[in-house]
Amino acid sequence: PPENPDVSETHESDTSDKRQRDPIGNVSFAIALGVSSNSDPAHLLMSCGYFDDCVKIHSFDSLHLQSSQNGGHRGHINCLEVGDEGEMMVTGGEDATCRIWIVDHEALAAAITDGFVKSLSEEGHEETKCFIGHVLLGHVTPVCCVALSTKLDVVVSGSQDGSICIHNVRSGKFIRSLHVDATTKELRESCVGNGIPVRKLAIHIDGTFVAHLLDGSLHVISINGQEICSAQIGEQLNAMMICSRSETLITGGDMGRARIWKLHDLSLQFDVDVKDHGAITSLALTHIQSQFLCIGSSNGLLSVVSRKNDSSGASSLFS
Repeated sequence: PPENPDVSETHESDTSDKRQRDPIGNVSFAIALGVSSNSDPAHLLMSCGYFDDCVKIHSFDSLHLQSSQNGGHRGHINCLEVGDEGEMMVTGGEDATCRIWIVDHEALAAAITDGFVKSLSEEGHEETKCFIGHVLLGHVTPVCCVALSTKLDVVVSGSQDGSICIHNVRSGKFIRSLHVDATTKELRESCVGNGIPVRKLAIHIDGTFVAHLLDGSLHVISINGQEICSAQIGEQLNAMMICSRSETLITGGDMGRARIWKLHDLSLQFDVDVKDHGAITSLALTHIQSQFLCIGSSNGLLSVVSRKNDSSGASSLFS
């Protein structure tokens, strides 16, 4: 296994932050790429989980609220994910549907939005930063998690009854539905009411995705519907991500350990123990060579994990 990484810890106090905050519940955040007034790229902060069941779009620099929309969802929006290029987003809701959003890009929205959604959007004329492109159907219970790859043109969604639906992003076309049977633990086509609820999803650019289920298992599945491998990790995960520069899966949950797995056989490569700070609530990698891993814990502490290159110039743990 790799050498022990260096771990530094930081507390962020919000006593000096006097900005007004909206009342929130279990919030999901993502960063999208919009266009500023001078046509330069501008980062937008997308979030859901608010009392008014809307997605809120804030300026990343000023945190100024630019838009608040429900996208046609009926009820609570449970999850959201922004695509690789930052111009498309998917949300999943209590109404058992997913919605494809186009972020601050009217030309792209006009190109891919289907006629039904376009007719609905024309009922309102308020200024908006996001446009609904497609409504994705296939689930019959609330959607718990989503994963989006605009490069693969694929969105994967999971629901409370264990169904995993795969759709095309730009056309909104339904591709297939899968579930892991609660009795046999085998992957099967469609969902017959005996699936294990899905908690987390993450997708890799090679066309595989990882599903974390309520029973504490991980399943690596191809978008063609073939299971590659699975493992029982004995933990409820709160965060899961795939390193885009390697075939590596990083997970964190109630045990307070960030674990790094090989993606295609789920062999454990390394374990970062931060359980003294409670459960892991979030994970993030820096984009430059994926050099640093940031671990958020339930006590509000942020741990930054790094591994310096050795004298031979070997790459870091995560690249």
